[in-house]
Amino acid sequence: AARRLRGNASSIYRSVPLFTDDDDQTHYCTTLNNNFSSPVFIKKREYHSTSRNEILPFIAVGLLGATAVYTYRTFEQMDKDWDEYYDDLEKYKSATGIDPEKGSNAAADTKSNPTSSHDLSSHFTGGTLAIDLGTSTLKLSHRQSSHNNNKKVNPTVSVDREGYRSTPALVWIGESNDEDTIVGRLAQARSFDKKGGCIIHPRLAMEKNDNNELASKATRDIIYNAAGNALDQILGGAGRGGGNSNEPLFVLDSTMVTKGSYNVRPICLYPNHHDENQYLACYRDAINKMTSPAGIASFVAEPIAAVTGAEHYNLLPPKDANASSVLVIDVGGLSTSISLVSGDKEVLHSSSFPFGGDTFIDALVSHLIRNFDGFQHEAAHGGLSRDGNSPLSSKPTLSDASALQRLYEASTHAIHELSNKTRCDINIPYLTMDLETRQPKHLEFGMARQVVESEVQSFVSNSLVPHLESGDITLSPSFPPPTTLSALFSSAIMS
Repeated sequence: AARRLRGNASSIYRSVPLFTDDDDQTHYCTTLNNNFSSPVFIKKREYHSTSRNEILPFIAVGLLGATAVYTYRTFEQMDKDWDEYYDDLEKYKSATGIDPEKGSNAAADTKSNPTSSHDLSSHFTGGTLAIDLGTSTLKLSHRQSSHNNNKKVNPTVSVDREGYRSTPALVWIGESNDEDTIVGRLAQARSFDKKGGCIIHPRLAMEKNDNNELASKATRDIIYNAAGNALDQILGGAGRGGGNSNEPLFVLDSTMVTKGSYNVRPICLYPNHHDENQYLACYRDAINKMTSPAGIASFVAEPIAAVTGAEHYNLLPPKDANASSVLVIDVGGLSTSISLVSGDKEVLHSSSFPFGGDTFIDALVSHLIRNFDGFQHEAAHGGLSRDGNSPLSSKPTLSDASALQRLYEASTHAIHELSNKTRCDINIPYLTMDLETRQPKHLEFGMARQVVESEVQSFVSNSLVPHLESGDITLSPSFPPPTTLSALFSSAIMS
């Protein structure tokens, strides 16, 4: 700097810093041959010639500009992706009738129409599985896919691994989360000795409406186990066998089929009572958690399914211009439903009362308890009476849970046999122990159909009819109080 100021490049100058003032300006003094000359003031230079206050606004503007450009491009790409998504979604909905965003399909939302305007048969190479979860049993029916030919394919009732055409609709849940959930016949065996757990009837749990989450889980567990085993036998593959019910069992896309999943469309029946929405919501929640995507299942009211099945097998007269209504009497395990279905398959009226096929089994077990000398001391506790589990129950009680279980197993086989015969024999060896002689006692009975019918008539006249007259279910006022089963049905139908 001194050389530039003095114009003399030959001399040797040195700049010696003197001091720094408050303005961050360093004062220098030049020396020539170690002789001080007049001081030269030079401003201290930083790493950049532009001051910090001047460069920061430029940096901020540049960052904001870059952010704006990238944000604009991102939103532009998102709009393009959303347009493509909705185009694909509309194509999917038009082809299948399913809206994945709502998790339901058009056929399921229309209660009075079990059919859909969209034909999904071509999407399911494994056919269709009908699911009928009743009050006491679960039945499954499978129909093979028919899109490869024009032949009429009839459905067949699925048979489990033990050869039964139905599965007990029971779920046993242990006290701790470490214990596995037991369903079906194993749970039925536990119903006599719960071993610290509890027995859940999915349909009865829905009626109570006090724990919808538990009812939905029990429904999902029993359907998942039974349907997985049935499809394993029909279509092959690894059976579920009570596996993880949180994974999908029914898939729409055949390319999504993995170990334990099936390209099968589920159709679920639900009861059409006064609180049908409560049942339908629980069934949808349980079934949709087993499908991928949610919404491929159809839900049909039980009376409409009965009429549709009767039409399929030509059990109804041909329709005419003035199509009359159809009366559907559905005798289940624990209850009987009476519904009136119009010609266009709309349920006009539906009612139910607590009488079903299991009432005959309960009547026979009660008769055996009262007449077997090994249970004379407990005869007062048996019979058809009320209990604390439901407003009206025909279930007999017995302190010996193992003996009660064997009585029910033998009575179930006897009722099936009495359906085709007038008499049968009931033999149960080593049923109980004589407390005095310490010798085993064997039950050997010859049972007639008339005895069972008499027990049922006694339950109808002494317990069921007074219960119906005192409750919300009214019988026909034009009929006298029914004393027989046929009179009960006639009065309920006319009401």
